[in-house]
Amino acid sequence: MRFAAMVAMLSVALWAMPSEAQKKDGKKIQCWTDKSGQRMCGDRVPPEYAGEKRDVMKDGRVVDTVSAVKSPEEIAAEKRKKEAEEATLKAAAYDRALLESYRTSGDITTTRNERLALIDSRVQAAEKNAADTDKSLTGLRTRAEALQKNDKPVDDKLAGQIRQFEKAQRQNTKALERYRKEREALHAKYDADFMRYNELRGLPATPPPPPPTAVAEPAAPAPAAATPAPAPKKTGG
Repeated sequence: MRFAAMVAMLSVALWAMPSEAQKKDGKKIQCWTDKSGQRMCGDRVPPEYAGEKRDVMKDGRVVDTVSAVKSPEEIAAEKRKKEAEEATLKAAAYDRALLESYRTSGDITTTRNERLALIDSRVQAAEKNAADTDKSLTGLRTRAEALQKNDKPVDDKLAGQIRQFEKAQRQNTKALERYRKEREALHAKYDADFMRYNELRGLPATPPPPPPTAVAEPAAPAPAAATPAPAPKKTGG
């Protein structure tokens, strides 16, 4: 029994060590750890250990290491960890830029108000353009309806103008929607910066003052009412 055990141990040891012939031939062999914790070496890795970590050896020394194949759970966990680390670094960099860019939190609201005023001017211009387009389109459609009521065809020029103004109307609508979303996002960003700046400076957590109300363009003066003609004088009979 003792002799059989010694033979088994010797066989494992010979299997676990690169052979002298392999060293002399300069062949690459791979070494891995089996399920019992024993280090095994050979020129071919058994299928059950193909995904395990192993060392690639040549001339009796390690020349490369093959990492173990990671499970989907391990890959997902590493991805989450990396994303969290990147988010932390990004937030720290943003805080530094915030403190370096503004002397006081009031500077943040000033910048916010200037940026909002620019967007408000775009909104006003787009609204005026949309109103002018609607007015022109209404006139063109009225002309087309009048022709149709009189059983007359709508000529190609008028039909083309209607399509052109309808397209402009859709573009105006999209532009207004884009500007309003941009304004909302900008307002929220600067208000968040205001609160974060005060937090970093150890100041009271007071909300930022509201921006000034956008000044609307003055309306066109209404036409003067016509002066009624004086009533005719009665003559005596």
